[in-house]
Amino acid sequence: MTSFLDLLTHYPGFVPSVLMGALLVFWLLAILGVLDFDSFGPHFDADLDLPEHGGGEHAEAPETLMALGLDKLPFSIVVSGIVFFWWLFTLLAVSLTWSLIPLPAWIAGTLILVGALVLAVPVAARVLRPLKPLFVVHVSAKQESLLGKPCKILTLSVSEKFGQAEVIIDSGAPLNVRVCADTPNTLTKGSSALLIDIEPKTGRYRVEAYDAP
Repeated sequence: MTSFLDLLTHYPGFVPSVLMGALLVFWLLAILGVLDFDSFGPHFDADLDLPEHGGGEHAEAPETLMALGLDKLPFSIVVSGIVFFWWLFTLLAVSLTWSLIPLPAWIAGTLILVGALVLAVPVAARVLRPLKPLFVVHVSAKQESLLGKPCKILTLSVSEKFGQAEVIIDSGAPLNVRVCADTPNTLTKGSSALLIDIEPKTGRYRVEAYDAP
């Protein structure tokens, strides 16, 4: 019986395993506040009047993502979901069918990778779609200005090009927004800050340290 370590380190399993390892490091750094999870990949237009939660140029979501119902989710979450199921289905296929496929290893492995990826996309879409309401909260924010609201810094630091914060909108829901600030500053994870301006080119909210009353 093929061991789990063999599945991870041999073709075809090592291909999605490498991607899974990279994503695990990415999410670990995001949880620690070193990376902004929303800075990964393109930012699709969510029909907002205000600059969206993300920075950078916004683009229209590809038709494929819209058809799958994933157009409102952060790109990092979509990619993570697809890679996870690709990895899972590849290992399961190798474990259960490898000895039954009468083809050269590289052909059998490639077929498994392609088949697992084709299956992973709709499964990931079905699993991730329920998460959309967590991010659709951004749509409600287009009717109000966030400027002047206090927020809590979520990243370890805030610079001119990096930073993320959580602000409570009028409905009471938390909203993650990209922020920036002049450097040097004392802003770090857990600090209170005030949204004082919007950078028109990047969509980031400029913040400054704020002592909550």
